[in-house]
Formats: sequence, C-alpha cells, structure tokens
Amino acid sequence: MDKKFSILYVDDEESNLHIFKDTFRREYIIYTAISAKEGLKILDNEKIDLILTDQRMPEMDGVEFLKNALKNYPDLNRILITAYSDFDAIRNAINEAQIFQYIQKPWTEDKLRSIIEQGLEVYRLKIENTKLTNDLKDKNEQLVKMNSELLNLDKLKNDFLSLISHEIRTPLNGLVGPFQLLKEEFKNESENILTLFNILENSVNKLEQFSISALNITALKSKKYKVHLEDVDFNQVLQSTISLLGDNIYNKKVNFIYDIKANVVIADLDLFKISLKELIENAIKFSDEAGVINIKTFIEDEWVVIQVTDKGKGLEPKYLDHLFELFISSDDIKNKGLGLNLALIKLIMDAHSGKIEIKNNDKIQGVTVKLYFKNTKQTLK
Repeated sequence: MDKKFSILYVDDEESNLHIFKDTFRREYIIYTAISAKEGLKILDNEKIDLILTDQRMPEMDGVEFLKNALKNYPDLNRILITAYSDFDAIRNAINEAQIFQYIQKPWTEDKLRSIIEQGLEVYRLKIENTKLTNDLKDKNEQLVKMNSELLNLDKLKNDFLSLISHEIRTPLNGLVGPFQLLKEEFKNESENILTLFNILENSVNKLEQFSISALNITALKSKKYKVHLEDVDFNQVLQSTISLLGDNIYNKKVNFIYDIKANVVIADLDLFKISLKELIENAIKFSDEAGVINIKTFIEDEWVVIQVTDKGKGLEPKYLDHLFELFISSDDIKNKGLGLNLALIKLIMDAHSGKIEIKNNDKIQGVTVKLYFKNTKQTLK
C-alpha cells in the first residue's frame, strides 16, 4: 500500500479545522494548527507534503505564514484559502509566497479535493525529479571517477610499455653485434651448435620486434606520432614486405595469391609499412604448413580496402571482441604473437581515421582481415 501524503491545514476557527480533517482524513494524514505560529512548529517537527492556510488570522496572517514556509521549506506546495474580497492578499500570496494555488471561500469539497490532488502530484513529481537529478549526479560523478581511473590505467600501460621497451632495447643493442660475430665465428661448427645459435637469434629478433612494437604503440596512444599522408605504392611496399618476411615464408612454405585492383593508398608510409608487415606476418603464423594466403585490394565506396585471408584454423568466436586489447589473456592468441600486433594495427588505422575488420571465414577455414583507408586525403583528428 502506498504511503499516505501528509497535509497541514492552518485556520484560527476550530470548526473549519474539524470539517477539513473529517473530509480528508481517509485519504491523507491530516495535521491542523489553530495559528500560524503553531503551524510553523508542526512544519519543524513533522514531515509535511502540502500546506493549506486561511488568510485572515490574528498575529500572523496566511500570506506571512506562507512566506515563512517558503523560506524554510521551498519544495512544499502552498495553497491559500481566502474570501472574495481579499484581492491584495491573493496578489501578495502569488508574488511573495509563490503559492501553488488559491481557493475562495466558501470552498466545495470537490473543488478543494481537485486542488489538493494537483498540488500533491506536482510535489511528487518535483521530489521524483530531484531524486533522479541527484541519482544522475551521483552516476555522473561515478563515471567521472571511473573514467579518471581508466585514463590513469591507460597511462600506466603506456608508461609500462615505454619503460619495458627501453629496458629491453638497451641491452639488445649491446647484444646483437657480438652475437653476429659469434655466429660467424662458429658457422662451421656442429649442427647442434648452429641450431642453438638459430634459437638464440630467433629469441633476440622477437625481443627486438616487441621493443619496436611497444615503442610504436606508446607513440600512437600518446598522440606523439605526427601522421604524414602521401600516395603510397601498394605493390612496392608489398614486395619489400614479402622480401622482409622471406625466412618466415620459407619456413612455413606458404604461397600467396594476389588480386590487386587498387595500387595507390593514401597513408603515412612508415605506419603503412608496419601495418602491412604485421598483417601478413599474422597470416603466416596462422596458416597451416604449405598454406595459401590471399591478398586483395579494391575500392569500396570511399575506402581503399586491403584484404588478407589465410586458411588456418581460425579464431575462437569468444576472442573476436578482444583482439585489439593490449594485454589480452587468450593463450592461443598470445602464443601466436598477436597480443601487441593487432593492437598496433588498430592504433595505426585509428591514426588514419580508418577501420579494421577481422572475422572467421564462412565457407572455408581461416581468418579474413580488412584494412580500410580513406580514398581521399583528409584532415586527421
């Protein structure tokens, strides 16, 4: 059952107080006061939802009483009951006490009931609106706090990547040169020694690649990288990328099928080289032994689209929505080396105001990745 509203009625005639209470006590909790002074005490001690008062009372009239009520309880609606001739009182009540409504004597039950219901409904809506506003304010404050925490976490991630990449790169720079000399020195040794050198070289290369990727991610996320758009020759970059990945291609024995219908891509050359290398390298990693990788380019609306399709085992659907996260938890993805690669490609596409789409193939096994570059030069965000 809904809680009853509380009404305060002030009048210096006891008979009027009794009539009012008998009329409305079934629907509402009724408080009555024989004077304005007593009415103010009730307001201070009880929870009141609506105020009614007669105008003509000794010591303090109805308008003065309602002015006091307005000052201390501004949310309550105030109703003045007055005689036909009290035009000045009505004007003052409207201007100074900001009354909700007035009713002239003699009042009828239906008329007064209607005004009371309206006053309480407006009050209810006012309270509800205040509650919603406060809730919204609280939620907004929570969102601001959460956003601040997320920004701080993102900064910590960037700082961590920057720190770890520098910490790795410094010893690597001192390691690569001597390592190459040692490899040359022992090139005629047994196959076991050469295998060990190859394992070490592969580990060094992976660390170096991680360091470079981490630095690029940090630069892009912190907006320190200045994108320079130019017409990029796709075929030229593609051939240099294939050459760069020659060992990977040879070891996996993958074959490429090309369908190049758009050769000019408007992009930052350095970032484009990185994105294409990461994209093809991922396709090689996910391909089966002696697999086939399809590379296509074409125009679609205002985009130049670069599409790379492999025929590997594909990705588990539950991971598709998390592929661009820097610290993704999927062992399958981490073991393939995608933890930073796809995050880096996504940041590169964001820097170009472009798009990246990844999905499992429908009719064949494997994954298709599409990079969307704007087909016209534009002002980047």
